[in-house]
Amino acid sequence: MNGNNWRELYRAAILEVNMEKMGERVKAVEEAIRARASLDDGIPSEERIAIEDAVSALSILKRERS
Repeated sequence: MNGNNWRELYRAAILEVNMEKMGERVKAVEEAIRARASLDDGIPSEERIAIEDAVSALSILKRERS
């Protein structure tokens, strides 16, 4: 899996307008982030910060969606 795959999935999730598809996209990006985060030692600090920001934004998106 490409290490930046989570970024592509994240963009797709935040730009999705269909609420049903958005839920699927959010789940996909959360899984990709978990997979990427499991490589903790191999992730640059800038990417770790980007992941934290994405997780926060996804949390807000999920809250707004409900």
